[in-house]
Amino acid sequence: MSWLSKLSGRGKSTAASASNAKERPADPPTIRIDSHEYVPEEFVLGSFRIRPYDGDLIAKQQFDFRILFRLGEEHSDFACRGVVVKMDEQAGLVARFHQPPPAHTRKLIEYLKLWKGL
Repeated sequence: MSWLSKLSGRGKSTAASASNAKERPADPPTIRIDSHEYVPEEFVLGSFRIRPYDGDLIAKQQFDFRILFRLGEEHSDFACRGVVVKMDEQAGLVARFHQPPPAHTRKLIEYLKLWKGL
């Protein structure tokens, strides 16, 4: 591919144009802990912060939760395992989590890219 075609945008993959066609999410993925749903204040692959959090988790506790989001017309809902890094009124719930299986991780990364506008 020549530098002129790169500048003019010719030869772009259809995958890139398909991701642009999907609507940009307004919020991070929803976190469901013990049948309560929270929209995290901060979310990156591997950790999140929920503030305010009114559950009964404590620091260093492991817990199961679900990540929910909608990518186009497809709804994703999958289980994850996390550990509480910090839990207090000022910080809220700060947790790390293990990456979900590869198929879910790819969908989550695609969602996060759209959400962040990348």
